[in-house]
Amino acid sequence: MHGRSRRGICASAAIVVGTVCGLLATARPAYAIETSRASTSAASRADALRSIPLRKLDPRYRQSVQQVLNDTSLYRRLPTMMVECHPPMFTFMAKNPDLLVQIWRQLGISNVNLVRTGTNAYRLTDNVGTTGKLVIVEQTCDDLAQNRIVMYAEGAYEGKPFKRPMTAQCVMLLRSGSVKETNGRPYVAARLDTFVRIDRTSLELFAKALHPLVGKNADRNFSDTITFIGNLSQAAETRPVTIERLALSLPHTSSGQRSELVQLAYQCSKQKSASAVSTGPRLARTAD
Repeated sequence: MHGRSRRGICASAAIVVGTVCGLLATARPAYAIETSRASTSAASRADALRSIPLRKLDPRYRQSVQQVLNDTSLYRRLPTMMVECHPPMFTFMAKNPDLLVQIWRQLGISNVNLVRTGTNAYRLTDNVGTTGKLVIVEQTCDDLAQNRIVMYAEGAYEGKPFKRPMTAQCVMLLRSGSVKETNGRPYVAARLDTFVRIDRTSLELFAKALHPLVGKNADRNFSDTITFIGNLSQAAETRPVTIERLALSLPHTSSGQRSELVQLAYQCSKQKSASAVSTGPRLARTAD
């Protein structure tokens, strides 16, 4: 009986995954639009530094963050992306990166694994040589997606083309805002600043082998992530019950996370119905 039950669960999960994939494929696609280009300028870097509230950071990581900011090997502001998306859904995904990664894994999109190890701490592996940890050291968020999230990460990569492990630390600043357009549809704009400190023994190898590729890959990954969240939001508008089934099928997530995702899915659907008959959309605050 136990074997049959397990096979039944697997079959149900496969049906859910197939249904969600089909829904995301057939729903009106939400494409993230680049509203400002990537930058490595001193002005962008100074703006990002001013926006990191050092005094509000988790005191356990304040010194580590300061070390990265004072000894940055590579700074980049990724392109600012805008996508049609319900702001509460965006905020929820930004605050729960482990759940977002679990959805990717469940849908067969990615092999990256992000496991929550504490309230705001995660363990990262990608099954191709990268291991590390990610900590949200400060976050100020609301349901209008007026968000600021500061993250600290440290990790190592062991594999080709390097003969020894390459280690690095990173500080990331995610900022977002939202607006309702004249057609009543909600849009979210997001910007990510990255500060990477590469250990001196790894810096020369990194510069020769990977530096030209890192920026463009990061830009594309960020755009893909924002696009996916937008598509998930739009899928929730039309088929919240499918998102509910997906949420209930996710492993390694808390019941609170699953319940909140289900609640947001039905909220997206309800707001979609309300906006269809609304004649006076109101303007929300725009992104910085």
